[in-house]
Amino acid sequence: MIQAFTTHFQTQTITITADDVSREIAIPELVRQNQVLVSLTASDTRLSTTLAAGKNCRLADDTKTITAEISGYPSVSQITDKNNTTVSVEITPIIDIADDKMLATMTLYPNLSGTPPLELSDILTLCREREISCGIDELTIQEAIGQLERLRQPQHAIPIARGLLAVDGCDAFLRFAVDIGPLPGKILQDGSIDWRERKIFIGIDKDELIATKVPPTPGTAGVDIRGVTLPQKPGKDIKVKVTGDVQYIEESGQVVATDSGVLSIVNETDVKVSAKQTIDGDVDFSVGNIASNNGLEIKGDVKQGFVVSCRGDLSIGGNILGATVTAQGNSKIGSGLIGENSALKTDGDVEISFVERGNITSGGTVVITRGAYYACVSSKKILMCRPDAKIVGGRFSSGLDFIGGIIGSDNAAPTMIAAGVDAERLQQRDTLRSSIRDQEHELENLIQMNGHSFSKTTVYKNKEAALQKRVNHLKKLNLIPDSPLFSRQDPNYNYCSAIVAIQGRIISGTKIRIGNTSTTLEEDTSAIRFHIDRRTGHIVATPYTEGKK
Repeated sequence: MIQAFTTHFQTQTITITADDVSREIAIPELVRQNQVLVSLTASDTRLSTTLAAGKNCRLADDTKTITAEISGYPSVSQITDKNNTTVSVEITPIIDIADDKMLATMTLYPNLSGTPPLELSDILTLCREREISCGIDELTIQEAIGQLERLRQPQHAIPIARGLLAVDGCDAFLRFAVDIGPLPGKILQDGSIDWRERKIFIGIDKDELIATKVPPTPGTAGVDIRGVTLPQKPGKDIKVKVTGDVQYIEESGQVVATDSGVLSIVNETDVKVSAKQTIDGDVDFSVGNIASNNGLEIKGDVKQGFVVSCRGDLSIGGNILGATVTAQGNSKIGSGLIGENSALKTDGDVEISFVERGNITSGGTVVITRGAYYACVSSKKILMCRPDAKIVGGRFSSGLDFIGGIIGSDNAAPTMIAAGVDAERLQQRDTLRSSIRDQEHELENLIQMNGHSFSKTTVYKNKEAALQKRVNHLKKLNLIPDSPLFSRQDPNYNYCSAIVAIQGRIISGTKIRIGNTSTTLEEDTSAIRFHIDRRTGHIVATPYTEGKK
């Protein structure tokens, strides 16, 4: 039997005027949830009719009727193909809800002749129909209804209900009572970067108050427009660590010096007061190796082959030349770290002019002011360079963000930049990959030497199983700091919010890694910012603006 369709709602044509131009538009009536919109009926026409449900509509199981899933304004479209007409119906919702349930908007069409205009109570009923119970702006609804009656023109996407975002708690921190000066490369409240040099060897008197711990705050829960509570993230507590001539009073949260000395602050939570040792010249054969229990100032160079260590802050006025230097505080190097055998390891921050084929391992932030050439630098926090600092070759990794100046050279090996990674896990990954390659070559050589039948032996199968175990570990190894070690395949631990920001030019071929995701830059570019797109999980690029996270 041939069928035609019947609509079960009215449409009228009205004239609207905008910018002194009049035009006619078709206005449908407001239909309610579960109302029948279109149905099929028997017909003498030669064309058969098929119904299709569009947005916010539902096709009955017998395919003969379409009903409204929500209240709104219906529209009908037809497509005719040979002997069949497809009729599609969709609803423009009078109240639309954002995917995150934090915003509801309202669309109003003029009421048809002979139908009563909408009132506030009608809209509130429709809100309840959509399970909206929080954040409803009745004044805006009333104003929109009045605007509709005066202008007799459709009103689109008017916000009428908003959820309340959760407010995360603030982390605990130490509020310092002494002037500790700027931290190296500190990102200020306006997003700009403070490039002033760090103050070092700050004098402290006996019984002087150094800092007071400010406890974390719990934050405030939010709520969406349907009344669902949105949990907040409580602030994290910190563990205050004191060393040397300093005392932490748990009850008051005060950090107080027990003797006079110089102050060292590591990662803003570890406080030490100690004496200061000064070397007026170079560390060479006339001085020998140094192991200091205090803060240490070396006004000259540290010569090749010598070893220097200190338990406080470290200041070197010259270069580190093929020497090994460690500090339990912060390190400020006036010149550079030079030579493949040069190594600087510090628990705190590092501020250095340049690095040439040397190695830096830092438990804090690293600031490079002039540049680095085929160096290996890792930071547990932020690794940043001044805008005019040039990085050529080498490997640079940071637990948080990487902010670089000029990266790469047309005549040099590619630079590798990694942000949001644990440096030790990155090394573990490289070791696993190398081990896997060696085992694969070993298995290939065994087959070449003994023939394919050797693959069935116990010796071969044991080696193959060991190889597969390493491959599985590599696949599961999560490089993101503080995540479970082998959690890479767990989506709860696979997103990394760190960024790679380049202030100047970056050369094609540069290898970029953020967390567990990596890419190779295909063309030269400038002033660029790389981050992980949470939706796709891929590294994407946007223009770099200082201060924009």
